[in-house]
Amino acid sequence: MASLFKIALAGGTVGFCGLVGFTYTNPSYTQRKFNPTKCPPFKFDHLPSRDDCVESLKSHNSPDHPLDVLVVGGGSVGSGVALDATLRGLTVGLVEMNDYASGTSSKSTKLIHGGIRYLEKAVFQLDPGQLMLVAEALRERTIMIHQAPHLCHSLPTLIPCYHPYDAGLYWIGTKVYDIIAAMFGGTLEYSGFVAPYEVLKDYPILKTTDGDNSPLLGAVRYFDGQMNDARLNYAVAMTAASYGASTVNYAKLVEMKPVTDGPTPLVKCTIVDRKENKTFEVYTRSIVNAGGPFTGEVEKLVEKEARHVNMVPSLGTHIVIDRKYCPKTQEAMIVPSSDGRVVFAIPWQGGCLLGTTDHKCEVTELPQPSQSDVDFLVKNIEPFTGPVPSSAVLSAWSGIRPLAAPQNIKSGATENISREHLITIDEGTRVLNIVGGKWTTYRKMSEDAVDKLCGSLLADKKVKACVTPEVVLYGARRLESVPAAPRAVALFPRRSTITGAVTMGMPSMG
Repeated sequence: MASLFKIALAGGTVGFCGLVGFTYTNPSYTQRKFNPTKCPPFKFDHLPSRDDCVESLKSHNSPDHPLDVLVVGGGSVGSGVALDATLRGLTVGLVEMNDYASGTSSKSTKLIHGGIRYLEKAVFQLDPGQLMLVAEALRERTIMIHQAPHLCHSLPTLIPCYHPYDAGLYWIGTKVYDIIAAMFGGTLEYSGFVAPYEVLKDYPILKTTDGDNSPLLGAVRYFDGQMNDARLNYAVAMTAASYGASTVNYAKLVEMKPVTDGPTPLVKCTIVDRKENKTFEVYTRSIVNAGGPFTGEVEKLVEKEARHVNMVPSLGTHIVIDRKYCPKTQEAMIVPSSDGRVVFAIPWQGGCLLGTTDHKCEVTELPQPSQSDVDFLVKNIEPFTGPVPSSAVLSAWSGIRPLAAPQNIKSGATENISREHLITIDEGTRVLNIVGGKWTTYRKMSEDAVDKLCGSLLADKKVKACVTPEVVLYGARRLESVPAAPRAVALFPRRSTITGAVTMGMPSMG
């Protein structure tokens, strides 16, 4: 028994020393290296206009000249699928009923992250699926920053520690996070412990004692990424257009009819140009349904009763409060929430963004934040910053996550649904559906969808290999320099309400 104790003690000592030593190595040793020669040049010298894309899409109005794939949905995944498929040599069209990123893709927490909360689940619930999800997202965050350095950047994040146990647990957890990132080419910078003086210097509003009167011992600082989600989504769509995809916003798919009487199975699609109020038809060999929360509505356009996607809508609310409730530096904070999740406080364009909530909801085109969700976010940050008056709440908005889940999901219990994505294929209707996932893994989701498409509905097509990990997006090429941090601009003017209650409204998309 004594020998086992000695072995365990020795192993623990070696592991601890290894983690400490890992902290002081150069992060560049494990950062992913990209090859600029593998980024293919654009097809066009200038960005195609919407009119150009509409005319290109309309040219596929005959069974003799069909698209290879029509993507429905101009969010992050739909735009990503259009980009990936175009680069593989497929003829691609994309229709979005509103504007790019007008739905879920512009209402995220603006983070590019592996998911420190999912790592906790993987360890304490012994869930290898969650662990691989973290690893995949850590790899993808590096690719996203490479793709759009003008819209994405590294973001240091503080975890305040008031108890020795928390300090040790968070420190070890972030070190494991670093190691997984290093193993999968996702390193940004390494985590470390920050002394109380340094924490309060950067974050003077942070309380020096917690509710139990325990003193602030310091904070663990780790690194994830931050993005401008709406602009990034637009950049992905415009990059797809620059490579030849016919991407059209304000174009709604209203009908799909399988055509089986020809040599090749096709789908006849009726599309309404909502800008010109005109209808036209397009033929395609396949459909990718990337409608997000409206995936089920797209499925109903096919004259078939069977449904292949169990999408569970989850409402996520964010609010923006006064900038002083975030660290003075371009740094975020993460704290545990009362529902067993976490709340982020993130500097965002002149304010401090708090998010997010997670509960089941109904699908609507313009989801609205509730007062209870706003109160939840405020109450979970107040133990660390002190009272936040209603006058400090500048803006609030909600988005709907299209989660992939089993049929027996309990009412309201969406916070425990995995953020893995689900792909289903209906050979009869020529439709591939994709739901689930998260913003950080949009590129990998798109790659998986195109892989599945080329292995099934388009199996007879010879396609190129996926190159999107090396692609630099439209707007990021030939940059002489990239700012270290986004310029802080107040984009959240107060909106008056009849009751004088918390302001509800959409923030500027910048």
